[in-house]
Amino acid sequence: MSIFRSCFSAFMLGLLLAVSAAQADPQAQTQTLARAVALRNDGSLQQAMEIFNALRTSDDAATGLAATGELGATLLQARRHDEAEPLLRTAYEQTGGSERARYAIELGNLAAARRQVPQALRFYAEAQTLAGVDSALTLVARINQARLAGRAERPALLAAISHDLASIGEPLARARARLSVGTLASEAGSWQLAYSNLDQARTLAAQAGHARTEVEALDGLAQLYEAQGRQADALLLSRHGSARALAAPGVLTDILLRLEWRQGRLLAAKGANDEAQAAYQRAIAHIESIRQDIPIEYEGGRSSFRDTLEPIYLGLIDLLLKKADKAQGSDLASLLRRTRDIAELIKQSELQDYLGERCSVESAQSGVQTGVTPGTAIFYPIVLKDRIEMIFESEAGILRHTTPMDAQSLRKLVLLYTGIVRAGNPGYQRGAGQLYDILIRPFASDLKTQGIRTLLVVPDGVLRLLPWATLFDGKQFLVENYAVVINSGLSMTSQTAESRKGFSALIAGMAEPGPVVEKLSLSSLGASIADPAAKRSGTAAGLAQSRAMRSLSSSLRSLGADSPERIAELKQRLALPGVKAEVDALSALLPGTRLLDATFTTGRLHDEFDRGSYRIAHLATHGFFGSTGKQSFIMAYDDLITMDGLQKLLQLEGVKKAPIELLTLSACETAEGDDRSPLGIAGAAIKAKAKSVLGTLWPVSDDAAQQVMTKFYNSLVSDGTSKAEALRRAQLVLIGDNKLDHPFFWAPFIIVGNWR
Repeated sequence: MSIFRSCFSAFMLGLLLAVSAAQADPQAQTQTLARAVALRNDGSLQQAMEIFNALRTSDDAATGLAATGELGATLLQARRHDEAEPLLRTAYEQTGGSERARYAIELGNLAAARRQVPQALRFYAEAQTLAGVDSALTLVARINQARLAGRAERPALLAAISHDLASIGEPLARARARLSVGTLASEAGSWQLAYSNLDQARTLAAQAGHARTEVEALDGLAQLYEAQGRQADALLLSRHGSARALAAPGVLTDILLRLEWRQGRLLAAKGANDEAQAAYQRAIAHIESIRQDIPIEYEGGRSSFRDTLEPIYLGLIDLLLKKADKAQGSDLASLLRRTRDIAELIKQSELQDYLGERCSVESAQSGVQTGVTPGTAIFYPIVLKDRIEMIFESEAGILRHTTPMDAQSLRKLVLLYTGIVRAGNPGYQRGAGQLYDILIRPFASDLKTQGIRTLLVVPDGVLRLLPWATLFDGKQFLVENYAVVINSGLSMTSQTAESRKGFSALIAGMAEPGPVVEKLSLSSLGASIADPAAKRSGTAAGLAQSRAMRSLSSSLRSLGADSPERIAELKQRLALPGVKAEVDALSALLPGTRLLDATFTTGRLHDEFDRGSYRIAHLATHGFFGSTGKQSFIMAYDDLITMDGLQKLLQLEGVKKAPIELLTLSACETAEGDDRSPLGIAGAAIKAKAKSVLGTLWPVSDDAAQQVMTKFYNSLVSDGTSKAEALRRAQLVLIGDNKLDHPFFWAPFIIVGNWR
């Protein structure tokens, strides 16, 4: 299966060349503008945005302004709200009449997306005033008003609007309006009103020869019947919609994936698993072909990917595993690997959504592994709604174990356990044992008989928050017998061993914070961590109370409003006394360059990476990984380094000549309870093009970090061990120290990526 389109297709290049050629021809520019609008309406958002952006520089002021407004509308459709707003406001302020009404509606939609209901309603009311005799525009504003009404009052509003839709003279515009009313009525449970409008929309669109609107109406009717339990009718309409979409000119992939998904789940519900599997496979093929144009938005730290796309992948996975129940031998192995390949598409999509872009993830893909390194075992859990599936592969073959535990129960168990460990509280052994029994024990004998030394774990969902090294068999922690590696996906992991001869390291640390504290205090990044509504870090209790902690979140959350006094106190709280000793010790051990405090600036990092040849970049400074890449950063002495900033630093000429082998972030932390936040560690590796990252899941003890880092590098350099084994040895040192043997001290350190 072809997974993704290239980041910049030849087709797109041709379109831009056409835009360039049209710059001197106003008529050609108008045609190009219309072409871009059509692309947007067909769901090709990226292509439309590129054209609108090029047309903004037109010599014709009217074309430039129109392109600006259309680009804003397209960005809004793509859920890129902050980018859309200034463009829409420019178009709104520089137009009048019905044109201004259009942009008032778009600004109302933007306010509605941000949950700013009063502001949205004001824009919709203004649009109705500005629309004048344009009844279609007036009704669009009224439909959007109804969308914001309470569920109880919405049916009456929609019924009144439905009555007035006959005033729209243009058939296609009336069809689009009826489609919107029908969809809203369906969501409100007004079945008859929904059916009437959706059926009229279908008929009008067919008469107008507009396939997209016709197919959308068929999809809406099928959804209506499914909600009413009329499965046979829903399946029939979905099939009719798919056939109409495939026969239509243009590309209707975004609607096709919904129609195929519905067919898949309806067929699965009636036991037609082979047909259902085929439908799911078609839906996934459609997703992958338009992945860059599917808007992703976040609410409460949760990506809409999980609600809109992940269920499709999981539906196919469920069917493949049901087929595997009856398979044996090579057929079973093939089905398990196929299942894992589909799960890999989820992993790739999650990272793309986290980072907010596709190309970095695409460039990191090395293809799904065709073999397993001797002495290594892969643990690949897949959390389904009603069970946990573990796919285990080693050089000897591939196996599977199913645990009948629902996803919510697993989530509760993992969050309870990780909360205890992150806080440094006693009583963690019970949870560690329960999770060992679910995840590891089914394969314990295989691990021993095969002489496995390294466990490569690709965690799913809430299992990303789990410190796997702490799983307890009743006598020992997992790390006491195996080196443990965490990976975001097999297709983004290289198993190639690297030569360590002649490497040098850039060792940088911030023991005493500088001007960055003021920027952190004023930035939205700092504000998001310090938000009083955010969950409090578990490190406010237990062993963390009496330790010097490398904790950014607890320091920000415990202070009041900005003031010189607050800045001074924040500098004091963010000081990392152990970092100087860590930097000094590692500088003596590793050849290279040492930066500390005032020399550890973004400018100096730029210069060093540009002219240097560093295989290791060790950054001993605060870092935070939130729900998205935009909420994630690390701190230099003078400024914040975002994910994109890290990418720019580590794609300079010096790094291109000698890519980073290991990026170490020895004072980073992930947001507590947010199973997306650990993706930031993998995201940092991808952005930096580093083969592996040594990071931490929660705020670490200053003295424990010093010991782990020193022992880790000593083993790496002196003994020539793998990175995973070097970390294991460092953790064992702490386990053997009765003052540091609680998992709170040694468990947050994880290797992500290449472990060799």
